[in-house]
Amino acid sequence: MSLIIEVVFLLVVIFILLINIRIRNLYKELKEEPNNQNLSGFEIVKALSINEPHIIKKKGMFLDHFNGERNTIKLSNSVFDGENIYAALVAINIAYETRNISYVKNNKFSSIIILISYIVIILGSFLSNTNIINFGLVLFVLAVIFELYIINTLNNNEEYNNLLEKVKKDNLMPEQKKEDYIIIIALLRLATLPYSFIKYFR
Repeated sequence: MSLIIEVVFLLVVIFILLINIRIRNLYKELKEEPNNQNLSGFEIVKALSINEPHIIKKKGMFLDHFNGERNTIKLSNSVFDGENIYAALVAINIAYETRNISYVKNNKFSSIIILISYIVIILGSFLSNTNIINFGLVLFVLAVIFELYIINTLNNNEEYNNLLEKVKKDNLMPEQKKEDYIIIIALLRLATLPYSFIKYFR
């Protein structure tokens, strides 16, 4: 059983590493393509968000997020000032977070589980206890599975569909299928999941 857990964990880690490689290549590609209206990520997220969140610029890539408790959006420099497709995609995703608090809470939950898994693994290593280490590995894998479930809920989410309709109506982005948006969001979320908990301490 221990071997199975370790193999599954290793496969998940390799999966995330491959996604990281893909998302960084995608970032290089999409940041060279301007969005239709030459709007910055700041302008797009401001136009699409609800409840008028406070939007601030924060250093650090791939840690853009909405803090529902403080009604604050934190955007990286490349998204805040970017007038490209990458910045627009991230802004659209963050704007959706302002419209669906349960989505935000679920994302925070998976991030906390990842953090707990690290603590458990370190504790198990310190105590030389294989069972504790394996428990930490299982928590990590479950957090990834839960994140995949969260992303999958976007497929049939009415609020998300309405948001994409507004994006289309306002001609903010080149014509894309809904699946394309979800795939890119999935890549972003899974790539950053191992360190996503950091954003809640920034």
